[in-house]
Amino acid sequence: MYLSSPVVTKVPCSINVLSSVTQSLTKCNFSMNQPNHFLFSKKIQTKVSNNSGQSFQKVPTSNSNWKMGEPQKILSGKTLTFEPSVFTSSQFHQFLLNSFPRPACIISTISPEGTSNAAPYSFTNLVCSDPPTFSLTVFKNPDGSLKDTQVNIDASNEFAVNLVSDWFIESAHASGIPCSPEVSEFEKIGFTPKPSSIIKSPLVAQSPVNYECKVSTRIPFINREGKETAICYMGEIVKIHVNEQVYDADKATFKYENLKALIKLGGSLYAKINTVVDPTQPSSSQ
Repeated sequence: MYLSSPVVTKVPCSINVLSSVTQSLTKCNFSMNQPNHFLFSKKIQTKVSNNSGQSFQKVPTSNSNWKMGEPQKILSGKTLTFEPSVFTSSQFHQFLLNSFPRPACIISTISPEGTSNAAPYSFTNLVCSDPPTFSLTVFKNPDGSLKDTQVNIDASNEFAVNLVSDWFIESAHASGIPCSPEVSEFEKIGFTPKPSSIIKSPLVAQSPVNYECKVSTRIPFINREGKETAICYMGEIVKIHVNEQVYDADKATFKYENLKALIKLGGSLYAKINTVVDPTQPSSSQ
């Protein structure tokens, strides 16, 4: 059950808070052994062909002969150490974006007037599986005004998370252009709306995986000057939609070669997931 009255907690905006939010999915990706066993054979260098003629490949780790207790590689370069204060706000924002790859998502909402909104966000992540919860951080506009996404979520206490795959990266990225509140990105960009089951916000039909979320907690971020710079929403997942071409329900595993999920880097850069590694967990006796 999600909370009917969202909890509001004020915490300082620190690098530790930001990094803890942005690391979660990186650690989660491909960490479940069972799905990997279903998807890949034990043979290394297995290629899986997809409809586009590209291949999805499982490759060995960089040091597959590593043993417990053996120190692994440390870069030979000099460590550069900074205080966050040496950066401007925009510089530090880009530093974080470039240093922590994140899942590429479209967040869809609906205004009180019924205008559907869709915008790309990468400060969103899985933070809990019980209750199943996404986090979404929405920054204010450069002039201090609220983004349409925040206005809509504050009014409705809901939002949808739509995973971005490479077959609609052009329109997904274009949805970040500024639009007035009365303009629907679904119409302007060309997204196909798909009805939700529980929430009112429409889903992006181009996305292979959609999550309907109800807000359970709000966390405003306050900088050292006492200024609110962003707000983080914790949204409990109340309904999941997944296309059968990317998910095997019988085996309860995703078909990564069909999912073609994208990872957001800094600036306008994205990364495709074309290869995976599956390190063997050593036993405690080793």
